[in-house]
Amino acid sequence: MISRRSLFAQLAGLTLVAACATTASSQELAPIVFVHGNGDTASIWQTTIWRFESNGWPRSRLHAIDVPYPVARDDDAKPQPGRTSAAENAAYLKAEVE
Repeated sequence: MISRRSLFAQLAGLTLVAACATTASSQELAPIVFVHGNGDTASIWQTTIWRFESNGWPRSRLHAIDVPYPVARDDDAKPQPGRTSAAENAAYLKAEVE
């Protein structure tokens, strides 16, 4: 069984370590890219972006993209007007990230 003295010593140590913790600078935070799903738009991520900002993420590191023709094809191998294949979505995302 842990004695009171040992417990208080551990709590004091944890408090000291927690007080010394520092947050990462904005340059150390990885950029985040939010990609919507089938038929959606980047606007669905707005409240999530606000949440990240309120938790210290700089707005410049948060990106929500709109994929053109966001509705998936019925058959990914057959072209359909106004719809995008998985490969086209991946190519668009790659171009946006680079």
